Amino acid sequence: MSQSENKSLSFHNEGAVLRVALWSNIIAWIILVFAFISFAHELYQIVPNWTQIAASLPSNILERIAIFITQVFYDPLVGVFYFLVLRAVSQGLNLGLDLYYDKEEIDSAPETPAA
Repeated sequence: MSQSENKSLSFHNEGAVLRVALWSNIIAWIILVFAFISFAHELYQIVPNWTQIAASLPSNILERIAIFITQVFYDPLVGVFYFLVLRAVSQGLNLGLDLYYDKEEIDSAPETPAA
């Protein structure tokens, strides 16, 4: 196996890491869009039927607020969490590439003689 084939199979292949980072970004944005669509759908379902929903909620105001928040905001918050995690993965991969290639440049840089 040649050195170029061996390097293409390692994780230090810049193309593979960049593809993973790119797909991480794409999937993160898709999840965020679906989370906001879900949020808009929940609001669209709740607003016209608010009188029926309010009648079925408990009489305690704090319990009403808690149930309302969990029904409306849970799915979008999960989507935003996944968005942030995937964006952090992408940024971490890019940062790791920067650190790896910066170290590689420092190791391969010729030393200058002291005057």
